[in-house]
Amino acid sequence: MAFQSSAQNYTETRLNLGDLVYLSPYSTYLMRSESDCPDAGIVKGSVLAIDRSLTPAHGQLIVAEYDGELPLRRLLLNPVPALQALDADETVTLLDVSQTLPVWGVVAYAHH
Repeated sequence: MAFQSSAQNYTETRLNLGDLVYLSPYSTYLMRSESDCPDAGIVKGSVLAIDRSLTPAHGQLIVAEYDGELPLRRLLLNPVPALQALDADETVTLLDVSQTLPVWGVVAYAHH
């Protein structure tokens, strides 16, 4: 005769990221941060959920298509469109207003 474990009443279901946040399987990509961005709350190695279906807004963190790379930047729309680096010097690169914004996706979540 087998005895039941006393811990059986305390089992929990596995943690599922999809239950905590909405991630579209069609437009969301996961990336790891390659650098620290303390002002944005991102540390090196953070997992970033990038949603390509979100409309970018002023001040949001985005992944930009810039110089053949996909850097993490803050999108500035006012007074003129620009990309702000998230490093210590926070370099601002002005964008041509006649071009479409170089947004590959919007950072929806960051997990450290």
